Amino acid sequence: MLNDISIRKSSFNEDHRVKKAGTNNHKIKNFGPGNYQLTKKDISYIVYGACFLASGGGGPIGLALLFMDKMINDADVMYYVNPDDLEANKNIAFVAGLGSPDKIFEGFGQTVSLNAFLEMDNYLTQSGQEPLGYLIPVEMGAMNTLIPFIISAKKGISVINGDPCGRAMPELSMTLFNINKLPINPVILTSDTDESGHYQKMIVQVEDANDAENRARRFAKSHNSTAGMACYPMQGSDLNCSILSDKNWAKFNQWTVGFAWNLGRNMIESKNYNEFLRFLNRFSLPSYKLFEGVITHKEEREISGFDVGKITVSNGNETFFIYYKNESLLAWNATRKYYVAMGPDSINFLARKDAQPFSNADINSDPEKNNRNIPLGSEVGIIGLCAYEKLINTVIVDLFLSSIREILAAFPDDHVPFPDKYTPLPDLMSHYNE
Repeated sequence: MLNDISIRKSSFNEDHRVKKAGTNNHKIKNFGPGNYQLTKKDISYIVYGACFLASGGGGPIGLALLFMDKMINDADVMYYVNPDDLEANKNIAFVAGLGSPDKIFEGFGQTVSLNAFLEMDNYLTQSGQEPLGYLIPVEMGAMNTLIPFIISAKKGISVINGDPCGRAMPELSMTLFNINKLPINPVILTSDTDESGHYQKMIVQVEDANDAENRARRFAKSHNSTAGMACYPMQGSDLNCSILSDKNWAKFNQWTVGFAWNLGRNMIESKNYNEFLRFLNRFSLPSYKLFEGVITHKEEREISGFDVGKITVSNGNETFFIYYKNESLLAWNATRKYYVAMGPDSINFLARKDAQPFSNADINSDPEKNNRNIPLGSEVGIIGLCAYEKLINTVIVDLFLSSIREILAAFPDDHVPFPDKYTPLPDLMSHYNE
């Protein structure tokens, strides 16, 4: 039985709410052992931190750690580059994986992302361009932040210390690349390599991010429910954030990989929940302890190809619902009948016993497949993290509200009202504590 459970506002100064993340902390720009090189240990830090930042999405951490152990050797060295050091003429793309966690746990999907990288590289060179010089993670999440580093380990290519989401997103249309209308084409989709060494590929010119995602889901469905995806080819000059290229600042979130590294290192080295919360307070994104309790229930439904569900957490006095569409998008206090957090702000899980982060997919998963399964009855903390200023964008906010309404419509018996507008986390907390 948990005692003294309350909502606690973090020690962040409200004046820093919209400050550019990382400008007050050099550590998230220059992390790791130095010389812009990372070891397998560093990648484990990044996986843990990215899982926390993913707002319940981004893939199971158990799956990411399995991938890391299978595909990165202890002797491998991986490389990263900061946003203000990008060479103007080097080509960039993002490479991601998508599909069913169950299928991937069964061994499918291990080569899809590398194949997508190879095909984008081939496309560029056959078009008379330079090969890829950098990769950028599509989002913060245990799996999709890991994937570029797996490719770095195999190909020596550098990974940009940043991403276009700052958290995990339910849909490709929610990224800052899409909001800033960066060219997405071509979109390259690939399958696993088969026993004969071949794989299937599709190179398409899409109408927009929604079209790209729909095509990717159809392709994955035809290939063991997994697929690799490469898109948004661009150059270093399109993302370089030096003083001379300050216009690029809005296109993505800078230094998020370093942020993940720092958070993950604290989690792994201390394994202490309260110590991690104190450490989190040192960074410039405001955080709030929303709730502590025991996971009592997980209910999941599939809508339009997404895992839509509800996690119930209770402390004996109050009950919390966390609604998700792959990612957690709404926290509702079912006892007080009050919104506690909503996307694009993040709703993040931590195990209280050892500060392990986990995703919605890790909760009540198959322990024979996922050795990081979080069983029902686990004591957890729910931590709210304010969204990056760039995500408080009318288009992104409307997309989040639409997804929240879609989830709540799947749970009509809960009688949770649809939010008619986005309310930032600090405002919700100030009213919640009155």
